[in-house]
Amino acid sequence: MTWLAPEIEVTIGEQTRPASVQLMKVVAVRSQPVASVYLELSNVRFEWNAGAVDGDPLVLRWGYRGQDLHPLFDGTVQRAFLRDTFKVWGLCRARALADTRLTRTYQDETADAVVNHLVTGLGFSSLDVAACNMLIDKLPLHDSTVVQALRFLNRRLELDRAFYADQEGGFHWAERDTSQEPAYTFTHGENLLELQSLPGHRHLLTVMGIPVWHSQVVALVDAAGDETLHFVEHVEHAGGVGGTGIRSHLWLDEVVDA
Repeated sequence: MTWLAPEIEVTIGEQTRPASVQLMKVVAVRSQPVASVYLELSNVRFEWNAGAVDGDPLVLRWGYRGQDLHPLFDGTVQRAFLRDTFKVWGLCRARALADTRLTRTYQDETADAVVNHLVTGLGFSSLDVAACNMLIDKLPLHDSTVVQALRFLNRRLELDRAFYADQEGGFHWAERDTSQEPAYTFTHGENLLELQSLPGHRHLLTVMGIPVWHSQVVALVDAAGDETLHFVEHVEHAGGVGGTGIRSHLWLDEVVDA
């Protein structure tokens, strides 16, 4: 008999180790710039006795023992509580967008140039700022967070662009892209654990743990072999809940041809 044992590798501060995770929940939503994580880690061997403080690096990778682990979350500790277990709350690298305040005025600049200038130097591992040569005549900022600045820019130019950090700490500012190739394919009777239908061509999909993020496209293959494409709006990755191993829950919006 062959079976796969889940494995979650946790980095907190300067310490990286395969952790005994009693509970993990990662939540990332396209409409919300900052993703979050909550961890409860076993500390029976006092391996986390150094604790953690606000701002410590917090990185997760996951997968199955004996296989390559995949990036799941990249951010910082927000707060931690060490007793019998080690409880950690964290935010992704997009936290810098909410924590950074600016007083300056942009005038007669293209939108993408403004976005690049706003986010450069905030600690992202990469920048994916989609081209946009629309000109903004004036963008005055007075003690404004970068989140507020980006939202104001989107409203002023009537742009439907999300901004967020991915699971590897890269920044994105882009429109919804339904033309991209599917990141994963899930097939009825094979690797699809549960599929619930929701109003308006939407679905809630539950699968074994995978490193998918919102703003990606996945494919679903039904029992008849028909394939449909779906845009990921919201993901929740969980581990250590009810002894079910690792799970990914995806809220999907079906890509319907116009």
